[in-house]
Amino acid sequence: MSKSKVSFKNIFGQLLKYTNMMKGWQNRWFVLDPRTGMLEYFMSESERKQRPRASLHLAGAIVVPSEEDSYTFSVNAANENSFKLRATDAKERQYWINRLRVVAQAHTQVLAESNPPLFRDHSQLSSSNLSTTSAVSVSPHNPGPSQKMLSCNLTVLDAFSGVRDYLRRVECEHQRLVHDIESLPTSGPTTNCTDTEILIMKATSQATLLCLEQCLAILHYQQQQPTKPIKANSTGSSPLFGYSSSKKSTDFKRISDFPRMRSESAVSVLSDKTLSDVGTQNWSETNEQSSSVPSLDDESEYVPIVEESLSAIAQETGNEEYKGRTLKLLSQLKLGTELTKVNLPVFCCEPRSLLQVIADAFRQPNLLLKMSRESDVEHRMAMVVQWYLGCIRACQLEMTAARKPFNPVHGEIFKCIWNIKDEATGEILLFRFVAEQVSHNPPVSAFHFECPQQRISISGNLSIKAKFMGMYVGVTLGGDMILELPAHNQSQDQETEKYEMTFPMLYLRSFLSEPWLEFGGKININCSESKLSAGIVFQTKPFYGGKPHQVTAEIKGQSGNTTARISGDWTSGVMELCWVNGQSESIDLQTEGDLLEKKIRRISDQADEESYKLWYPVRRNLISGDFQSAAEHKKIIEERYREKERKRHGQGMPYRATYFELNNDLWIRKN
Repeated sequence: MSKSKVSFKNIFGQLLKYTNMMKGWQNRWFVLDPRTGMLEYFMSESERKQRPRASLHLAGAIVVPSEEDSYTFSVNAANENSFKLRATDAKERQYWINRLRVVAQAHTQVLAESNPPLFRDHSQLSSSNLSTTSAVSVSPHNPGPSQKMLSCNLTVLDAFSGVRDYLRRVECEHQRLVHDIESLPTSGPTTNCTDTEILIMKATSQATLLCLEQCLAILHYQQQQPTKPIKANSTGSSPLFGYSSSKKSTDFKRISDFPRMRSESAVSVLSDKTLSDVGTQNWSETNEQSSSVPSLDDESEYVPIVEESLSAIAQETGNEEYKGRTLKLLSQLKLGTELTKVNLPVFCCEPRSLLQVIADAFRQPNLLLKMSRESDVEHRMAMVVQWYLGCIRACQLEMTAARKPFNPVHGEIFKCIWNIKDEATGEILLFRFVAEQVSHNPPVSAFHFECPQQRISISGNLSIKAKFMGMYVGVTLGGDMILELPAHNQSQDQETEKYEMTFPMLYLRSFLSEPWLEFGGKININCSESKLSAGIVFQTKPFYGGKPHQVTAEIKGQSGNTTARISGDWTSGVMELCWVNGQSESIDLQTEGDLLEKKIRRISDQADEESYKLWYPVRRNLISGDFQSAAEHKKIIEERYREKERKRHGQGMPYRATYFELNNDLWIRKN
């Protein structure tokens, strides 16, 4: 990689990237585009013309060299995503760090200049009678320099002056540090200026000073901009969460507007003896339990799940006592706390496991049959995008806002099936699903969905990280998913087409008033066999105005040109598909009638580690409203799991998954 002056030319090269899935370093091909401010990576250089595996926007990003060695560094984006990278030597690391910082600084400055300021006067939110002693709101018409100064009271100006003084002192101390380091000998048995720790300290000091200066510049620029007064809303407006609860906000789709979660009841498949026995049985001493886990092939043992009311939970979420407990819990959390590592109280839990939530995304297999028979590759890719959005919507329809599913324990399993009639042939087809918690730290859930008769399969891994961000909770859905369909290209020696796809971000908003969920970020769908790709952008609701749940998608052909676009509100169920030749059609995601109810085995026949049997005591008490008993049963299950893990580690026994095995970066179903 040649060293050149910073320009608008792309910078590319090979770096090692740390992957949580493999818990190790993997070679990846990175491309830095200074024009767009994007840092992207590919599996190899030969895949550069395809969609990147992942990307970070560097506006507001921080590039930090590692303190552990002189090769590693991390790129932390403003949306909480990050890359942990390693160069071949210290010189190459510094080369990448310098260029990443220049691009990040340029795009951060553009971001500060193009975005309007946030409101600054808190009294405007609490009172409709603004006194003259408050900060004066500037009229948006002809705002002169004197009017801009009026929008900043003396307290704010004094604060900026004080911060500048502190930064000058910090800069002087940094210069002294640099001078002292450069005064050290270049070699010898004592500490010298080329020691790794010394260089890391020097670089960290410089990066910290630069970051503080950029933050002050952004704050100063925002403070100087004229703002419109924010009127108090007597109808319960919530500007902090970007929406109003007044009747004018009828375009806003909240969770409460969706059908309630269809909770899976096992009343119809339980005997009285089973009810008393569930939750008291012990797991086997090791995870070598293949003989005790029944085969997925025996569908005669599966029975439909019956709906059960969640009225107790719905009422609990809306009352003031629940809000008070939630507020007390949030007051104990620090900004940026990773909630997946926090043992949250049982009243925060949804009465089912995360593995069951994953299964809900695959409740519309009819569309899979249609796309597997579509011979046109571009139309098939459009159907894949439609199916993906339908999966997200089917999963959201089952979610209970402001509540999280149970964290699966290590080795937990969930299995279910669907039986559907093929409209084309009249044949009864079997679709089966299995998920297993294959890793606890980091938490990784592996899942597999298939129809053996039609050679359709889906394999994927899901790793969840939830962070408390003050006004919202951000959930990172890491991992990949691969959809395999029968190939239609007879000219090539290929049996299946593989569609690789990623997952969006999930955000929980306004959890203290009217909780609602939205997805955000960009996901990529790539098919190496057909050379087609698609990008889906889930747009989050702007801070002021705008519509929620908007999606735009582009389908690119073999030449890389856009062949079709999809746009609309994905929660409404209807979106528009426009082809470049001018044709357009509506995509119907109103699939409630097509969402098939899954079937599970009778609980008395399930193994102890299966989700339904494992969590049944907790779930039963949550639904009935007995939160104290639910907490006690949940504690028993978690302590039993910890004891089993301690015993396994003490015996030096590695964990062996029941249904999955690790293949490169992906946990796949065992043959």
